[in-house]
This record gives sequence, C-alpha cells and structure tokens, in this order.
Amino acid sequence: MTFERDYYAILGVPPGADERAIKQAYRQLARRYHPDTSTEEGAAQQFIEIQEAYELLIDPLQREGFDHWRRQQGVDRPLALQMRITSSQEIMPYLNESQALYILVELRASKEAESGRLPLNLALVLDRSTSMKGARLQHVKEAARSIVEQMGPHDILSLVVFSDRGQVILPGQPNIDKAAARAAISSIRSGGGTELLQGLKLGLREVKRWHSEQVHSHVLLLTDGRTYGDEEDCLQEARQAGKQNISLTLMGIGEDWNEQLLDQIAGFSQGTSLYIDSSAKITQVFRERLQSLGSVFAQNLVLTLHLGEGVTIQQAFRVSPLISHLHLLDNAVALPALEKYQPQAMLLELLLARHEPGEHRLLQVEVEGIVPALGSQPVRARQAVTITFEANLHHKAPVPPDIVSAVAQLTIF
Repeated sequence: MTFERDYYAILGVPPGADERAIKQAYRQLARRYHPDTSTEEGAAQQFIEIQEAYELLIDPLQREGFDHWRRQQGVDRPLALQMRITSSQEIMPYLNESQALYILVELRASKEAESGRLPLNLALVLDRSTSMKGARLQHVKEAARSIVEQMGPHDILSLVVFSDRGQVILPGQPNIDKAAARAAISSIRSGGGTELLQGLKLGLREVKRWHSEQVHSHVLLLTDGRTYGDEEDCLQEARQAGKQNISLTLMGIGEDWNEQLLDQIAGFSQGTSLYIDSSAKITQVFRERLQSLGSVFAQNLVLTLHLGEGVTIQQAFRVSPLISHLHLLDNAVALPALEKYQPQAMLLELLLARHEPGEHRLLQVEVEGIVPALGSQPVRARQAVTITFEANLHHKAPVPPDIVSAVAQLTIF
C-alpha cells in the first residue's frame, strides 16, 4: 500500500490526533474550502484533498495502514522543524466588536535531526576610509585574519575594501589560499570618503558567483561612517539579495554611522545589524558571527499564515534572537536562516471580528524551508490555532509570561 499525501498535514492535525480532533479539523476546513461558498483560489482541489484525508483517517483500518506506511517510509520520525504556538488567550468573550489576540510562534531545530555544517560562501566587506586609520584599521585587519583562519577547505571567502571606490582584494574561491588572504589583508591602507554602495555591490557580486542551495551565502560588512546619496540604491541591493536568499550582517563601529540605514539593509535581506562600541572588540564580534553562520540548520525559510474568516493580521515582529519588523506580503514572509541551537520567535498581532460562541479555528501557521542535511526537498512545520468564544465569560485567564515578555521587548524596541 502506498500513499501520495501526508493526510495528517492536510487536516493540520498531529499523527496522534483522536477522532474528535480529526472531525473538528475536517468541519472547519470543509467550511472554508467548500467550492459552493469559498472564494479562495484552488478551493475545489483543496476540498477534494480534505475530503480524501478525512475519509481515510476516520476509518480505523485505513488509518492503521497509512500509519504503517509512514513508519516504513520513515515519515513518522521527529520533524526537522519544531514549532510551538502560544496564544495570549485560549478562551475569549463573545462580543459584538473586534478583539485583539497575540500569537507567539517559536521555531527551533529538532534535537534528533542530523545536521552537518553547511559550507560558507562569505564576502567580507571592510570600510577603509580615512576615518578608519590607525588602531581602528589595525583591529579590523586582525579580525579579518581571524576569519581567514577559521575558514574550512569547502568554504568560500572573498575580501572587498571600499572608501569612495570599491576594490576586490581577494576573489572568492573554495580551498582558500590563506597565505594570499593574509597578504591581501596586510595591504589594506586607509584613505578616501565613505560610499557604502561601492563595497556592498562588489561583496554581493562575489557572493552571487558561488551562490546555490548547497552553501550559506552571506555578506559581512563593517563601516564607521555615513554614506551620502546612495542610500536608496543600497536598500535596493539588499532587497534583491533577500529575494535570492543572500543575507547580510551590517556592523557599525564608533558613533558616526547611519544606524537606521544599516538596520533597513539588514532587514531587507533577513540579516542582522550590530553595534561595536570599541575597535578592540571587533575580533571577538567577527568570531562570534562566523560561529553563528557556521551553525545554520535550515535556510530559505518562509512563514505563511492561513487566516480564517474574520481574522486579519495587524502586525508581525521577530522577537528572538533579534527584534525586527516582519513585512508580510500575501500573508507570507521570508525568515532568516535557523541556527541549530538558536531558536527564533515571532509575535503576531491579530484582529478578530465578532465570532459566534463556540470553538473556532482562527488560522494555521506554516513554516517551510530547506534543511541541507536532509536533501533538497522542502521540510514543513504546521500548526493550527483554535480559540473558544464564550457568551458568559466573566474572567479572562492571565496572559502567558512568554507573551508578556515579548510585548515588553517590543515596547522597549
């Protein structure tokens, strides 16, 4: 016996779901996708799959055969991506007006899933303008040398310097010639103004030469000055990089740099912006960032929200490990790469229209991405959010501490 679909995933229920949970999920999905009433694209095909999944899972003999097939195929092993969802309330009052609901989505790598280090395709882009002269530039050189020493034989490293012009001093290639890289770093001299676009474009060009799903492509750029007149072009480069799953780390050192611009560039590429208050810390920050990049577990991640009737998304934020605004397009947004030992958390603010008393499935949260250690096929994690509305609810339960903490972090941010 063979099966073409994961029927548990179609209904959005776990493999251990009981008959009541299966029936409840089926009723809610059938109402949403029934071809006579649904306005969603592809509703008819969705309804056929939902009906097929329900008929199989509600029949004990067919379900037993399906579970046996899953075990043979290894489908029942722990999911590579694990998701935990916390709602600010699980029971809400029945009101004749809209209500807010917060949803905390936590995503982590499965402890049981195997993962090897993905080769890095890294461009190191360094500001060499006049303001970098002296001890600051020497510390940058030391930090760059530490990066070279940490690169493995399958990693790709390119070195770019910029002031009012950009220059590739070490083209990217695997099996790095570390002696040549150290010599290139020693040749860096300060001089000129600061034009961020000059370095950014060259760094991205080098990374794109080797970019594929088999490497983790990243640009690490450090600057100590403000750029003028090319801000919008920098943002456009970051947007294009994000679409190609190339992330950027922007590091500002000292006090005279455009924090807002670096944050925006990092955000558009699902990357990170960092502030370094002392040049003596550059080597440490470089090492920590490289270690983080080397522990990538999943990449090309996309978060998709399937909203139920009467549910709208007001705002979405990533709250861990770093805070950033998530710009959803058609209820979907790209997420940064997931590290093996560093979970991600997203906070969603929902607006709920009036719902009749009873249990309602408000949305299904889905994350899809590539785990290179498991091959090129996408892996997924899905979970439904169900809330009960009561007509005579006199006391709300306390908001879970994790959500209180996330909202507090956002308020400070």
